Amino acid sequence: MTGLSKEAVERFGSSLAIRVDFHEEIGSTQERARELAHEGALHGTLVISKVQRGGRGRLGRQWGSPPGGLWMSLVLRPEVPARFAPRITQTAAVGVAKALWGFGVEARIKWPNDLLVLKDGEPEGKICGILAESSAEHVPVAAKRTGPVPGDSRLDFVVLGVGLNANLDPADLDVPDRGVATLRSELGRDVDLVELLGAILSKLEDELEKIEAFDAVLDDWRALNCTLGRLVRVKRFGELLEGRAADLTPEGALLLETPEGTVELFEGEVEHLRQEGT
Repeated sequence: MTGLSKEAVERFGSSLAIRVDFHEEIGSTQERARELAHEGALHGTLVISKVQRGGRGRLGRQWGSPPGGLWMSLVLRPEVPARFAPRITQTAAVGVAKALWGFGVEARIKWPNDLLVLKDGEPEGKICGILAESSAEHVPVAAKRTGPVPGDSRLDFVVLGVGLNANLDPADLDVPDRGVATLRSELGRDVDLVELLGAILSKLEDELEKIEAFDAVLDDWRALNCTLGRLVRVKRFGELLEGRAADLTPEGALLLETPEGTVELFEGEVEHLRQEGT
């Protein structure tokens, strides 16, 4: 039904799929893409698999990856300073969200890397996770380190992972402890995975060209997000912070207004708190 294959992906002619590493099943597309990047894989190397046995999201959490989803990782070599690395996640989130809106799914961005849909008027159902891991001139940029990379070092590579719940049911994901959604549950039908992948790659191409002129990405991120203006609880390095998510900085950090003052966050696990009166 979906026709997802290496040949179908190659026919896109996308600059983000100049080399397609296609698998029926794999441990992790992110690990495979990281290996290829260290071996010198070119910008636009796409690793994609119909099934992942060991998919992981942020903080090493398991990500269910059964048949019917889009499980992919890209090797990117953007010619930008390493200090721009934190922008990759926000840029990718905007691109994927726009692609999903094109299919009739009103995806909302939860800082820093989740796409949610509304459930009972609240953004709760996670439909997509995005994970960007970078290396600056062969020195890894730790995902949990705060702040952009100092100095004028260049990005060596970025591995951008996208896990999208598409033609499957929420119960198939085996994550009963977390609210999840799928394209099937939202649309009441399946979608053509080849068409979906093509739309995502096209939007990612468009948005990644804006990394240096980041204001346009920030404007779209603000329009699509579901975090700003909300009361949130953030877990960061073992501490808990509560406050109101105020804005993003020019580098993609979250500004959190707390009773003790405004905190700039480049990393953290965000929990949306119920709004007053709800």
